[in-house]
Amino acid sequence: MTDRFIQKPVILNDDHSSGRLKVSLLMSLLREHPYQAEVAATFKTDEIAGEYIQVDHIDTIFKRIQYINQHFQRFSVSAQSKHINIRQSKDPVEELANPLPLIFNFEEYAEIDEIKSDLNCYAIYDAKNTYFDTYDMAKYANRLFKTGLSELAQYNLDYFKELAEADKRYNRYRSYRLVANSDQLFLRGITSVDRYYEYGVDFTFVVTMLALHRDMKRNEGNQYAISSAASSESKLELIITDKRLKDAGAFGKASSAIIVTTNDLGQGSLNYSKIIRVGGRLHGGVYLFNSNEEANNSKLIISHRTSPKKTLENLTELDTILNDTEDFIKDLLAVKAIKTPDELRARIEYKLTNRRSAFRDIMALRDIFKTKIDNEISAFAKLLAMCDKAEQLEIDYDLKDKLRYIISDIILSKK
Repeated sequence: MTDRFIQKPVILNDDHSSGRLKVSLLMSLLREHPYQAEVAATFKTDEIAGEYIQVDHIDTIFKRIQYINQHFQRFSVSAQSKHINIRQSKDPVEELANPLPLIFNFEEYAEIDEIKSDLNCYAIYDAKNTYFDTYDMAKYANRLFKTGLSELAQYNLDYFKELAEADKRYNRYRSYRLVANSDQLFLRGITSVDRYYEYGVDFTFVVTMLALHRDMKRNEGNQYAISSAASSESKLELIITDKRLKDAGAFGKASSAIIVTTNDLGQGSLNYSKIIRVGGRLHGGVYLFNSNEEANNSKLIISHRTSPKKTLENLTELDTILNDTEDFIKDLLAVKAIKTPDELRARIEYKLTNRRSAFRDIMALRDIFKTKIDNEISAFAKLLAMCDKAEQLEIDYDLKDKLRYIISDIILSKK
C-alpha cells in the first residue's frame, strides 16, 4: 500500500505539457499563503501578471502543487507538554507506512489567538521522535512500541506528563505542525513557536519559477526545462536544466543545472545547488555535483530560521549559480584522462554493495553496476548509461540524493 506522505516522482510527459504558465495563475498557489504579499512585492507580480513563464513542464508541476494544496491543508497549533496525551492507535490508518501510528491528544491548545480543547491527530514523519527526544528516550520508546510493550512506553510518557504538570522545567510550549487530509488529522512535526518559518512546497515552486523568469528576461537566450521532479505535501525536489547542450567529449552533451529541494520540517528549508547534467535524455541523464570545495561556492541554503524578507533577498543570488558550464566540462575531460571507465564502475559498485552501505539490499541497483566495462575511451558512454539507469530507479529520494553524491564524488575525483 502506498504511503500518502511519501515523496513520489512526477511524470514529465512532453505531450501533456505546454511548457508555459501565466504569472497570475502561478501566483494563485499562494492565495492563502502567509508570505504571498512579500513574494508579490519582490517580483512585482502585479505588473507582470499577464506574462507567461516559459519553462518545460512548469504547467505539469503547477497541477501537482495545486492538487497538494487542495487535498492537504496545513496549519499549526501551540500547546504545553502538560496538556498532551499520547497513545497508540488500535485501528489501522490507511495509506501510512506505519498503519498503527501514535495518537497525540491535546487537552488544551491555541490556534492563532483562540484557546481550544480536545484535539486528536496521528503522528507522521519524525514527529514522535522529536517529542521523545525532549526526554532523550526516542530509541527506547520506539523499541517498546515496536516489540509490543506499549503499556511500558505509556507508563513513561504519563510519568513525564505528570512532571510537566508539576515542574515548569518539563513543561515546554511548542508549535505543532498539522495537516488535514481525507477527513483525518496528522501531526507533521514539532518546532519552536517563534523564529521558525515554514515556506512550503507551493512557495518554493512559485519563487523558483519567478526567479527563472527574471533570469530569462535579463539574459536573452536563456531557456530552462524541469528535467526531474518529485513531491509530497512537505517535500519538493526539482532539477532544472539549461536547455543549451554543450559538447563534453566522450561524455556526450552536457548542460548546467540546479537542483532545488525543500523540506518543510528538515534541517534546510530551501536548498539550491549547482549541478551538471551529462549524457542521457533531455529529461533525464546523469546529474553530477561539484567537489565539496567548489560546491560550497555554488549553493544557496536558506534555513527555517531565515525571515521571509531575507529569504527573498537571498534569491537574487540564484542568478549566480544558473549558468557557466565550461569549467565543469574541463573537469570532466581531465578526469577522463586519469581514470578508466571500469575503475570508476568498480568503485561505484563497491560503494553500493559493501556491508555498511545503505544501498546494499537494493538488488536492482547492484545489478546495474556489476557488468564490467572494456577500458576504451568510447566505454565512458557505457558508464554513463549505467548511471542513467540508476537515476531512473524509483527509490527513496533521500537515498537517491546520496547516490548522486557517491557517483559524482567517484567520477570527479582526481585522486
